Amino acid sequence: MKNWILLAGLLLSGCATSPAQQLSEAGQTRLTLGVEYMKRGQLQRAREQLNKAYQDAPRSEAVIIALGQWYLRKEKVNSALLLYQQALSWQPISGAMYYNYAIALCLAGNTEQALQLFAQAEQLQQQVAVSRAQCLSRR
Repeated sequence: MKNWILLAGLLLSGCATSPAQQLSEAGQTRLTLGVEYMKRGQLQRAREQLNKAYQDAPRSEAVIIALGQWYLRKEKVNSALLLYQQALSWQPISGAMYYNYAIALCLAGNTEQALQLFAQAEQLQQQVAVSRAQCLSRR
């Protein structure tokens, strides 16, 4: 399971769209601390910091993904699935959210649905690349 979490973290930055809600400086610090604690295996401390970041910005894509990864580290796959489902209802074009949801589905044994969501995440990432190229061509 560790490999999935690490892979999710590595691809998070390359697949993200703009967050639905911005974190305050304090919220960003809490998120960063939470992620660092997770990397160190200090899951209780991570949860405390992630909860505070969530209170700051409950619709922040980065916070939702970090909380989902925390759930997966604690082997609470159903909680991660519910969190991602809820987030996709208000952030339906997030490649990062689809990607992380697909990982949770895969871990839950829903391979076919996971593969569909991996494809959706990939399609959204390609749309970002096309938009970026169009923007650059206007210079």
